[in-house]
Amino acid sequence: MIRINKELVDYFKDLKTSNTVDCIHKEVFYPGDFLIHQHKKGNTIFIIERGIAKCFVNEDNGRDFIQEFVGEGEILGEIEVFTDTLSFSNVQAITEITAFKVYKSDFYKLLDEHHALNQIVIRAIAVKLRNTAMRASQQQLHPIDYNLKKFMALIANQQLNVSKQDIADYLGITIRSLNRALKNNTENNL
Repeated sequence: MIRINKELVDYFKDLKTSNTVDCIHKEVFYPGDFLIHQHKKGNTIFIIERGIAKCFVNEDNGRDFIQEFVGEGEILGEIEVFTDTLSFSNVQAITEITAFKVYKSDFYKLLDEHHALNQIVIRAIAVKLRNTAMRASQQQLHPIDYNLKKFMALIANQQLNVSKQDIADYLGITIRSLNRALKNNTENNL
C-alpha cells in the first residue's frame, strides 16, 4: 500500500553526502502541504527521504481518487519531467516529509553522468506501472468488502492513521458506501 524504494533513496543520500553533486536540495513539507499540484507544469522531481504522501486525482465531479500512498525513496514528478506535460495528479503530505528536490535540467545531467541511476529510475517506473495495473485489476475483480478488509490490514500493519474520507477515496467509493462496508465487515467478523 505505501510504496517505498530503498535503493533510490540510498542512492540519493550517497550522492548528497559525497559533496560531488550540488544540484540535490532538501525540502521539508508538513502535513497538508502539496509537493505537486494537478494540472501545473512540473520542472522538478522529488525523492522522499522520509515521510508519507498521498497521490490523488481531483476528478471533474469534485471527488478525489487516491492512486497510491508513497513513502521513503519514491520518486515524484518524473513522468511530467520526462514527458514535458502538466501534472496529472496532486501529491500531498500526510506526515512531515523530507524530500530531495532536483530541477529538470539537473536531473537529466545526473542521469547522463550516473548510469546506475538510470537503471534505478527505470526499475522504479516499471514497478509503479506494475503496481498500478495490479491495483486496478484487484479493485475491478473484488467486492468492496474484500478490498476494504485488505486495505484495513495494510494500514494496521503499517500503523498509519488514515481518515475515512481518504479510505473512501482510495477505494473509489463514497463515505456512505464505506460506512455500509464497515458495518458489513463488523457484522460478518471480516
